Amino acid sequence: MSVTVFGSLNLDIALRLPAKAGWGQTLLVQESEEAVGGKGLNQAIAAARFGSVTHMAGAVGDDNAGVQLRSALVAEGIDTAHVQVLAGQPSGRATILIEPGGDNMIAVEPAANMAARAMDALPALSAQTRVLLVQLENDVDEIARLLASAPAASLRKILNAAPAIPAGAALFGLADMLIFNQTEFADYLQLDREPETLDDVLVARRLLGRPNQAVVVTLGAIGSVAVWANDAIFSPAIPAPVVMDTSGAGDCFCGVIAACVDQGIGPQDALRLANAAASLSVRARGAAPSMPDRAAVDALVAATV
Repeated sequence: MSVTVFGSLNLDIALRLPAKAGWGQTLLVQESEEAVGGKGLNQAIAAARFGSVTHMAGAVGDDNAGVQLRSALVAEGIDTAHVQVLAGQPSGRATILIEPGGDNMIAVEPAANMAARAMDALPALSAQTRVLLVQLENDVDEIARLLASAPAASLRKILNAAPAIPAGAALFGLADMLIFNQTEFADYLQLDREPETLDDVLVARRLLGRPNQAVVVTLGAIGSVAVWANDAIFSPAIPAPVVMDTSGAGDCFCGVIAACVDQGIGPQDALRLANAAASLSVRARGAAPSMPDRAAVDALVAATV
């Protein structure tokens, strides 16, 4: 079986701030890094390193950044046959501001990502593809078209509803699983505070609109929760001794969840493995470069049982 990811591909510029930034404040950055990224690319790499055969679909420009992005996928053994190269378009870019404690803010210039033709991913959704994973850094109408057209019988459709945008809610009924972080969940449900417990997340049942649909919410350093119409489970986080960079943690979690579904791993174990992978990812710098492999994830889980 395999995972197909339709999503964004960006060249990331990470700037490490000497202190927490305030509005109107200028900070001199003494360290910067360039790396491949984008929610789609990051999640594809996370799924591939966790052991799933992975296909990437999306779009890059005909520039040096586009070459870097496709080369990075190929180096991970990810199929790039459905990554479109758009003439005259720049590739997507993201600027990541990383505070001393590892927290981050990200500004994205979508560029070619917004011109990606989602239906070009359909050929990748063969009988051997078990999971389709999408996010919201591409044109929402294209994503909706793909989710509605993808074969339903044997395919699990996962929507990582990030970033939180008003148009994203219209796609919820098209997916078998919705994944949010605390902030996104609170935004979509217009909550007055971010959830911190399983009970806080049970309100997610308002979002359920199809049989066996699941809502998964990551709670940062607390853990993660999965909610169905008649069940809910919590899995505690695995603390990281040192936090270097949190920018790839959410993507790491989503990619590993997709790989677990592809590999037939049950929900409780999937949350535990995804939490472990996210914990490992924050201990290294960069989003895509920090994605751990399956052996490292298994070792951490075994060490914390």
